[in-house]
Amino acid sequence: MQISHILIPTDFSKFSDLAIQNAAFLAQSFRAKITLVHVLTMAEVNALTSQPGNPWENVVDQIQKDMKEEFEANTKEFSGLESPALEVIVGEPPEELSRFAEENKVDLIVMGTHGRTGLAGIFLGSVTTGVIKRTCIPVMVVKCPTALKENE
Repeated sequence: MQISHILIPTDFSKFSDLAIQNAAFLAQSFRAKITLVHVLTMAEVNALTSQPGNPWENVVDQIQKDMKEEFEANTKEFSGLESPALEVIVGEPPEELSRFAEENKVDLIVMGTHGRTGLAGIFLGSVTTGVIKRTCIPVMVVKCPTALKENE
């Protein structure tokens, strides 16, 4: 299997951090390109842009800045990694992540078992499960260590 493009959905949770760490290892091993994607629902967009002086461009800039910081904080031990592409998308996360991966010729999606919402399914988070159901692209699901789970 050749891996040249890895997609990492992030919601800035500790589970996303673990996905970034694992994807960085794979990217380094395969010399693959990484794309970090954060999906905002329309409700989130409306809430963020309704604040005075906070146009959409400011929202995107801040999220991309946060994504870059998250990536750098989780990849310090890896040398030779290219800076990731940073994408902010609006829509329902499972659908948008699957669509983005298909349209951008992603070879592997690496994501955490759960997200920041705490609305997880019995074994996997709802976004993770939704992506797995909607795409034929391989999805690597990173399960958090027991220590992290206990600190939720």
